[in-house]
Amino acid sequence: ENDSLAQRELPTCFLLRHAAELFLKSTLVVTCRAFRPGVQSYPTIQVDGKSKPLTNVHGLGPLYRALIAILTEHRIELAERSSTVWLPMPPELDEAIAAIDEMDNRGVFFRYPTESNASKSNNKPITREQIAAWDKDTQGYLKAFVVLDQNDEIVEAFQYEPNILTQELEALKVACEWLNCFHVGLRVELAGGWWGSGVTNFGRKCAWVGQGTRWIYRG
Repeated sequence: ENDSLAQRELPTCFLLRHAAELFLKSTLVVTCRAFRPGVQSYPTIQVDGKSKPLTNVHGLGPLYRALIAILTEHRIELAERSSTVWLPMPPELDEAIAAIDEMDNRGVFFRYPTESNASKSNNKPITREQIAAWDKDTQGYLKAFVVLDQNDEIVEAFQYEPNILTQELEALKVACEWLNCFHVGLRVELAGGWWGSGVTNFGRKCAWVGQGTRWIYRG
């Protein structure tokens, strides 16, 4: 179908979820090296009380908490070296990360469509009683796949929902927008851009938004 989940939300969510993870990991590397000169190894991340290599961690929650921890640990130096109020984190980012981590704490939810998870399917089980009680005036038209027996009795039915994953997609968009800002801003303020030269070579400038607490790209 033209509006199938496989063509719309699922690939978009997959790419945004992957981008959010990479934003966090890159920001962690930049931040750790800025506050720990001479240490070139990747930071370790605490997951369930155990230290794990950065490259082995895919959950956004542990990565996000690690970023908050290092910014908090070095908050005095952070304030001296930057003109941005980086802490506390924006509440909408906290909420987005929590929502994403709850649905996909291993980074595989959007990667494998065949994974056993009914929330990815457009077709939700619906009972005969629910079909009989369906009110078109208040609920709209019902689109469903119905399996009948030889007596035309309903054996099982599945309601088609074209707009699933909309909340997940919105959370991912919010997270990526904010994490992109943190990634760019901390690179510029703590590491002098992408190559430590004080400017980037992408022909772009970073501009303030709001009260000087958020970064975006300006072409």
